[in-house]
Amino acid sequence: MHIFTAANSNYILGLAALIKSIDLNVTKSRHEQVKISIVSTDIDPEQKVQLQNCCKYQLEWQELQSNYDQLLSLSGSKLAYARLEPEKYTKETERLIWLDSDAIVLGSLEALWNLDINPMPIAAAPNMWGNPNNSQDRNPYLNSGVLLYNMKLWEEEQLSEKLIENARLNLWADHDQGALNSFLGERWKPLDQIWNNPNTEDMSTKVMHFISRPKPWESSAPNPLWLDMLSQTPFKDEVEKIPNKLNAMSSFQLKYRKLDPWLREPVLKFKSYVKKQTR
Repeated sequence: MHIFTAANSNYILGLAALIKSIDLNVTKSRHEQVKISIVSTDIDPEQKVQLQNCCKYQLEWQELQSNYDQLLSLSGSKLAYARLEPEKYTKETERLIWLDSDAIVLGSLEALWNLDINPMPIAAAPNMWGNPNNSQDRNPYLNSGVLLYNMKLWEEEQLSEKLIENARLNLWADHDQGALNSFLGERWKPLDQIWNNPNTEDMSTKVMHFISRPKPWESSAPNPLWLDMLSQTPFKDEVEKIPNKLNAMSSFQLKYRKLDPWLREPVLKFKSYVKKQTR
């Protein structure tokens, strides 16, 4: 089983909890080989050693490529675009699972890993809040927080090149997710919500995804399941520092993070207009 993710130093606690959750839950088989590839920026060598100590599986580190500089983004990080080029970072040729670093694994992923998704290039769960680029759109819209790639079909159709070009020509509020939905349309196999679930009360969940803000490491009362994962890592003492970090943030920053999804659409439309005028 090959798992692919990405994170920077701002998501270090999320990544630690994710890795520990993979260590504990990803497979029930003692014989299942698990490989974890991580695309990163500004994670120092000492932190990488600590992260490796979260998990019995070997972590493989990849630096983010620089070719995303041409892509506009509503936030500073371009890490999300890494999932549009899975073969570049993993060299995988058969299948691959992507997990966002603000998620935790709560059950075996073996059923997901073995799922037949032909003739689709990916499988994904629907985005529970629909299309953030167009609030009037009622068509199925995937959430890219958990993906199962059909790597053979992905490479045959040269989807990485086409998706990066889509992201270059369009400014999406949700970055790579907008490119995936725009280009693939309905060419994705829907997964049950348990594989990518933002509902933290649903105990049937296999992968819990903390999509909205605040993230658990930004909250004065982190989700107990997430906190349990982090408490089993070398980063467990960082939890005590969270209230101080929150106090250091201005009230405007906290309010903006909550309002961020609602503010994206008008900003997106303005930036898209400006971009088209300069082509």
